[in-house]
Amino acid sequence: MRLLVVTSLVCLLLAGCGGSSHPSETHDAAPKRPPASSAKGPVVLGAKDFVAWGGLGFGTPHPSRLAVGSDPSVLIAGIRWQGWGREKASGVGRYVAPHFGHGGAYHRKRLRATLRVHGIGRCRPNGPRTYMAMKVKVALQPGQRPGWYEVDGSHGLCSYP
Repeated sequence: MRLLVVTSLVCLLLAGCGGSSHPSETHDAAPKRPPASSAKGPVVLGAKDFVAWGGLGFGTPHPSRLAVGSDPSVLIAGIRWQGWGREKASGVGRYVAPHFGHGGAYHRKRLRATLRVHGIGRCRPNGPRTYMAMKVKVALQPGQRPGWYEVDGSHGLCSYP
């Protein structure tokens, strides 16, 4: 019992030793700001006008169809996304490869495309949260081993070139 009284007395004395000459003095805590990636609203893929000549799917959340490339462009359709809205997301879709040297024709066989997006930011200060970078894994022709290609412009997926 004596030990309990002594321990309580020591705790009471130490609690009163805050080190301030003004015991009622308080300091406001810095306001907490949520990180950009946790702000409200859906995450979109780049800017809507990222590709001026028919950039289908850009500026929209988890697009199911996406036009990438320039001349020739490739339309990836049926995209299924995993992890959309997180720092990194991936998707899988199908596309038809251009038949180079045949006047704008495309091969008939539909090939698999794998997409990876990351880096949530904003293209404009008050704009929507935006994936700023994307890689696409495609084969340029049937029978060719697929490779990873960056899809980006001068400012990520905000403006091209």
